[in-house]
Amino acid sequence: MHLFKPIARFLGSLVKPGCPELSGQPLKKVQKIIGYRFRSAKLLRQALTHKSSVSPENGDALLSNERLEFLGDAVLNCLVTEHLYRVYPDRHEGQLSKIKSLIVSRKILGEIARSFDIGPYIIFGASEEKTGGKERMSILSNTFEALLGAVFLDGGFKPSGRFLKRFLFDRIDEIVDDERHVNYKSLVLELAQRDGFGMPRYITVGATGPDHAKEFTVRIEIGGMVLGEGSGSNKKIAQQVAAQNALAHYDKKTIISHSKGATKDELVSHR
Repeated sequence: MHLFKPIARFLGSLVKPGCPELSGQPLKKVQKIIGYRFRSAKLLRQALTHKSSVSPENGDALLSNERLEFLGDAVLNCLVTEHLYRVYPDRHEGQLSKIKSLIVSRKILGEIARSFDIGPYIIFGASEEKTGGKERMSILSNTFEALLGAVFLDGGFKPSGRFLKRFLFDRIDEIVDDERHVNYKSLVLELAQRDGFGMPRYITVGATGPDHAKEFTVRIEIGGMVLGEGSGSNKKIAQQVAAQNALAHYDKKTIISHSKGATKDELVSHR
């Protein structure tokens, strides 16, 4: 009897309330969604098994998708790097690195995984599922990498490349051109440091509204000169908007002229 309990617990962890049983038609549907037919259904099940559904106390931790996620991350970086090298022969290393950092980010991978609705097929523990795990970006992005790792183990580099082409490679230009993914703070920092103005200074100048719906206003100064303001539901968003506005008004000569016209005390106060 004791031997059957761990087995029963494991089988029970594979099918939780609200999660489809990964066999028969549901399993075929998952393979149709991702565009790859597995030779090993076990690999696909493991790629969809979140750690919350296994029991570390019983030695089941290795049955989750974490190891496949680790492998998938390595395969992703390798194939993305090769793809960018071939597709953008006119971009230098720094530009390629920025594109790569964006398209392999948790945010982008999570959005892609959400776009093909893989969440309902992830196997969760009851508590994780109740707290909205199938919509959590970190879990979706990790599952995307685990699926890639499973495809690689099952079929190798070619089907892994086709998997990425289906969901990622053909969308790179769209992702890069989407202003929502531009890090304006990073761009402003590069300009300011290139021109010798040091670190931009972000100052929170206002916060309005109730605690659950505050609106923050942030001002950005470069070389002691105010170049823009931005508002948002948190300081990080407000800083990005301020940085975007600063880019539109950035002029090295104007900032230098302003700095020369400021008194010594004013310059010190802005450091």
